[in-house]
Amino acid sequence: MSSSSGLTFADLAQAAVRKYFRQAVKYEAAVLADRDPEDLHQMRVGMRRLRTAIHAFGPGLVLPKAAREKRIAAAGRCLGALRDLDVIQANLTERYLGQLPETEQLLMIQVFKRLGKQRRKRYKQVQKLLQGKQYRQLKQGLTDWLAQPSYQLTANLPATAVLPDLALPLVSQLWLHPGWLVGTELDAKGQWVPQDVSGDQLQTLLATEADTVHDLRKQVKRARYQLKLLTDFYPKRVSQAVDDFAEIQETLGEVQDSHVLQAFLAAEVGDVAQELPTLHHRLTEVSQTAWSAWQQLQRPYLVASKRSGLRRALLSPQVQLPPDTADQVDQAASQQAKSQKKGGKQAKKSAAIASQAQANGKAPAAQDP
Repeated sequence: MSSSSGLTFADLAQAAVRKYFRQAVKYEAAVLADRDPEDLHQMRVGMRRLRTAIHAFGPGLVLPKAAREKRIAAAGRCLGALRDLDVIQANLTERYLGQLPETEQLLMIQVFKRLGKQRRKRYKQVQKLLQGKQYRQLKQGLTDWLAQPSYQLTANLPATAVLPDLALPLVSQLWLHPGWLVGTELDAKGQWVPQDVSGDQLQTLLATEADTVHDLRKQVKRARYQLKLLTDFYPKRVSQAVDDFAEIQETLGEVQDSHVLQAFLAAEVGDVAQELPTLHHRLTEVSQTAWSAWQQLQRPYLVASKRSGLRRALLSPQVQLPPDTADQVDQAASQQAKSQKKGGKQAKKSAAIASQAQANGKAPAAQDP
């Protein structure tokens, strides 16, 4: 057990992996039952956060092959493919269908039938995943590791020594992402500022840059998840950045959802503007509103001082053991102590048997581990 002053890299890593592993597998049975799409969403989020924890603390961990980040990523992709279809279904039915004229609603009935067919196919893949050998090995590997964790030598370092090195690389990657500059221009002072982009201009921009903007959203999400693991050990400036990233993630998600719906409908009906003019108009409006909201969030991050402020904050952790981490570290220490005590008793028993056997001139019998 580490005191707050002696908190190590290993303490942080084990607590994070334990927390997000439990969250990831908590919804497994509900996902297989397939009654509520929210269960799938929560399991996917849990897998993402578990992957982030494994990635963030990876330099200090020695994980079994079956429990490494690559396996977690594969499971997340399978869950994500099904979740994407659920998002399309929910957006179309809950946000748009009731606003459409009868002619467009009739066409959407056929779209929903094909969407349902796609979803059944993806659901079977999720079933195969969760009932398959590799997923069982992934769970067992992490369960075994949490019961008897193995670390690199760096895991013995104090948390204060490693927190900046855990946080800064992903934040640096985030600041260097080209998505920040999509839809911007240099003003007379040489400062990057958002362009006035609307209507067809926005659609043209997204036709070429949607993937870059979406990738920025994913990078923001990864940075948010990683910093969320560490906010208990930093001043409020870092917590505020996590909140900002959550808002950016949600706003760019709106942009992405509208773009994905347009692409999905185009694959299903062809010319969306012609076949579903009301829906096309509404999607364009939503996309424009979301893009305008994104530009308001984007603007401060185009200023160097905004970025450097977070960098400076991440260089100065204020390590204290938060209650939930303390509980998890206590549990881990207790489990390890029990394991060691059990091992000690077994060793004493084996030594006694060996001593008695030597006294009798016999070799000791093998004992079950």
